[in-house]
Amino acid sequence: MRPNKSTKKKYTDKEYDYESLYDTPINQLEEKEIESLLKTNSIEHHYVAKTIRHGNQFDVELYPLFSKQDFQRWKPKKTKKAQRNLNEKNAKKRLIRLINENFTIDDWAIHLTYSNQNRPSTIEKAEKEVYKYIRKINYRRKKMGLPNAKWIYVTEYDPQKKIKVHHHLLMEKGIDRKVMKDLWTNGTRTEIKELEPDEYGLTGLANYISKDPKGKKRWKSSKGLKQPRERKSYTSFSKKKIRNMIADDTNVSIYMNSNYKSKTYLDHEIRYNKVNHMYYIYVRMRKKNFTEKKNVRRNI
Repeated sequence: MRPNKSTKKKYTDKEYDYESLYDTPINQLEEKEIESLLKTNSIEHHYVAKTIRHGNQFDVELYPLFSKQDFQRWKPKKTKKAQRNLNEKNAKKRLIRLINENFTIDDWAIHLTYSNQNRPSTIEKAEKEVYKYIRKINYRRKKMGLPNAKWIYVTEYDPQKKIKVHHHLLMEKGIDRKVMKDLWTNGTRTEIKELEPDEYGLTGLANYISKDPKGKKRWKSSKGLKQPRERKSYTSFSKKKIRNMIADDTNVSIYMNSNYKSKTYLDHEIRYNKVNHMYYIYVRMRKKNFTEKKNVRRNI
């Protein structure tokens, strides 16, 4: 839903790293503190509801917008470290949502390793080996009349922690699993398994393969992947509802299930910022009555 004219004039939809700025979990505060904060909030603001659909998952991010005057007075200072953290965080979120949007139980999780004699000397050379592998698969898919496979892979390595370079590759099905295993000739411990989504989709797997980036994990993807769908609403949640959720977080599931009737509430977190006395609410939901179905044409 688009903001009305008065909202446009009054508030600036300025993107900022709202997740890192709201760094105090609300459950660490005493009830009296929460009551006091709700009473003393003095910055003029308006809450926006940002929703992100990715596969059968549905995220809701509630964060404040400020009047132009207040934003200029309060806006956070930009530092190289803060920008790097923001870039890493956004990259991880994007990866998780891309995986949920594009892969299901009908696809593969492939773990590629190297034997000592085949281990590449650089990450760039390792990534070239992955591309060679993908080209081999696509060549066989073409012979079967199939289009190129969609894929996402993460390269993991950390010499300081003695983690040897290896790859986590997610790829759609199409050709025989044994053939795919034989096509990787750089190591003998290749694992190819069906993806196993749970109520959070593939978020658990995505978190696992993207954890602790710090420059030691890189991910790449094929072209043409479906993108998560983002929308913003400036009228979904009134200040009263925001206050009620902060005062009693059992209201979060009630309001979410009421506002998004085709979705089911999973969990949430509420964070607080001690500088501007504002809150950030992050909610995870999923489609109702969603069940993963096996593709009858899959090859095993």
